[in-house]
Formats: sequence, C-alpha cells, structure tokens
Amino acid sequence: MRKLLLALFSVLVVLVAGLIIFRLNNKGIAPQTKETVVISPTPEAISAIPEVVASELTSVVSPDGEETLVMKKTKNENSVNYVFTVGQKSIFQKGVEPVTSFLLPANAWSPDNKFVFLKQIEATGSSFFVLSVGKDYLSQNEKTSNISDIFNSKYPDLSIDDVTGWGGVNLIIVNSNKSEGVRGPSFWFDAISHSLIKLSTLF
Repeated sequence: MRKLLLALFSVLVVLVAGLIIFRLNNKGIAPQTKETVVISPTPEAISAIPEVVASELTSVVSPDGEETLVMKKTKNENSVNYVFTVGQKSIFQKGVEPVTSFLLPANAWSPDNKFVFLKQIEATGSSFFVLSVGKDYLSQNEKTSNISDIFNSKYPDLSIDDVTGWGGVNLIIVNSNKSEGVRGPSFWFDAISHSLIKLSTLF
C-alpha cells in the first residue's frame, strides 16, 4: 500500500510541474538566452575618425655637445610638414609636397654653435638654408635664410653645385657650376650679413 501511495505521489509531482511549465510558456515567460548584437559604424562615424599621421625625428648635436638640432617630419595625406627645434625653441617650419624632403647634414652646426644649415631636396634640384639658433621661426623667414635664392639673384649665370659645410665662424662654403656645366668658383656665404664672398680657390 505504501509503495502505491509513493508512486501516485511521484506521478502527481510530475503532473504539477508540467502544468506549471505549460502556464509559464502561455504567459510568454520563456528561458532567457544571451543575444550578440553587432553594431556597424555608419559612414558619418567613419569620416569622423581623425586621420592618422606618421612622424619621424632626426637630430644633430652641436660641436660643444650642449645643444641638439631636431628635425620633426610629419606626413599627412597630401603634404609633409617639417619643424626644426633647438631645445624648446622652434627655429624653422615649412610644409612641402611629398616629393620634396629636408636633410640634416652631419656638419649642420657652425663652429660657434650659433647657426645651422639645412638642405632641401626637390625634383628640380636642391636648396640650402642657414638659420640662427638664437631666433624663433617668426623672426627669420625663408627669404632671408634661403642661400640658394640669394645666390641665384646675385649670380644668375651660375648655379649652386653644393653647400659643403662651414669654412669658419659664420662662413659657409658654397660651390658653383657655370651654365654650360663647367665648375664655377667657390664662395663663402656670411651667415650674419647674408652676403656672398667670391674666393680665388676652389673647395
């Protein structure tokens, strides 16, 4: 008799449990499941993402080891920006097309650590700049610091072959070519007066 009662009780429990589950399902209550939602960025959101730029640093230490000339090159999509600094001071800035580049010569510093010279390389040739490290870029512009422009305006029959470095305090050695391709005379370029001194010997 006891076994019969236990069997009936077990059947009753199963029926009650089934009835409860049936009613819950009819009320819209179902077991919860996790759902993964994938959100795709809109074109507007993509266009709002800042453009990633790449920067490169090149540096040359002064002869006394006290100062460092740093060239920061930042590439954008359609241009390249160059910033030249000594310590915390920006002494020259220029934006150019990607086909143009700047070079820091190993002997960029003058012997007295007051000036530096730079080389700009273009598809049509090279230009050279002399800059005072004691001034910021607002007080020395490209017109007064561009050795090539000053040379070309004074000697239109010659062209600069190369600027090889410093020939003394404030003096930069400039070698030239004649229009017919023959080597021309050498010059000193005075970094203070921005004047050219023709030399009797070739460097």
